[in-house]
Amino acid sequence: MKKNNTLLILGAFVLFIFAFKTFSTTWTVTVRDFQFTPNNFTALVGDTVKWQWINGSHTTTSLTIPGGANPWDQAINTSTQTFKYVITVAGNYHYKCTPHFPSMVADFTANPVGITPIGNEVPKSFSLKQNYPNPFNPVTDIKFDVPKASFVKLNVMNILGQEVEQLVNENLQPGSYKVDWNASSFPSGVYIYKMTAGDFTATKKMILIK
Repeated sequence: MKKNNTLLILGAFVLFIFAFKTFSTTWTVTVRDFQFTPNNFTALVGDTVKWQWINGSHTTTSLTIPGGANPWDQAINTSTQTFKYVITVAGNYHYKCTPHFPSMVADFTANPVGITPIGNEVPKSFSLKQNYPNPFNPVTDIKFDVPKASFVKLNVMNILGQEVEQLVNENLQPGSYKVDWNASSFPSGVYIYKMTAGDFTATKKMILIK
């Protein structure tokens, strides 16, 4: 029995590692000839940015990054030819090569996993939209607005007020967003979804019909 349990735990660990590797990406940025290539791309939270030296003596140094993200300052040269940075916070990242600043700069944008930015305008206020479709079976979209950088939570609760799923729990940059809720594993009924961001709180009801 102990051996079987050990095999089950090992198998679960392997599946976890496989899933992590399947859904994360390493973005390689070459450092050469006074430029970062590519100098702009869009990644996801959890992805890794890898700077790869080709020639010259450079740095990769953060300039402006989202609140809560870790700054970095790393030489990229013959002695240190690579540097990796794991993205942990969604938002816009702007960085430079210190010896060749301001001509050698670049950017990347990190989107939150499972949350889709929609539109290009910054909303004027926080808002939580009615889900669509409603009633639904089994997937519905929930849209919300964030006018300033904030830590946002979006939870789903049953009619008794018990949390059944957490859809958003992270720092978000200003913008409009959409998140899907797949309720295929939940019974029919009325559910409540609640958004909190700073002093803002809003709740709405949705109906799952199977």
